[in-house]
Amino acid sequence: MKTLSTALVGSCFTLALLVPGAMTFADQHEAETTEMHMEATFVTHRSTGHMESDDFIGATVKSTAEEDEDIGNVDKLLIDESGQITALVLSLGGFLGMGEKDIAIAWDSLDIAHEDDDLVIRVNATQDALENAPEYEGEE
Repeated sequence: MKTLSTALVGSCFTLALLVPGAMTFADQHEAETTEMHMEATFVTHRSTGHMESDDFIGATVKSTAEEDEDIGNVDKLLIDESGQITALVLSLGGFLGMGEKDIAIAWDSLDIAHEDDDLVIRVNATQDALENAPEYEGEE
């Protein structure tokens, strides 16, 4: 009988230790759930000064070091966790997908302007510098 009462007391003690943790977990889960269910805000049109990703994808990048010669076209945008564009990924060279090399150019290295309703992206780099740039390989 003594073994049974010792086991019962031990079980109650263990349960007493677990219950506060379970309540804390439940409270934490409720707080996280409440944060995730914030009211959505909607945008109905593009504001002046804002651009869409489609404005960049496929856009031609030109070299200011070589008299506005076309360098390549934008394939991807690299975006950080805060939503800021950090770089543009271009494909250089190649023919019909063969021999292409992807490079990523840092956002602050680019000059982006609108000319005659077209997006114009320029970078101060020669063709040689771009061809010798490290290849962008995507996810680490």
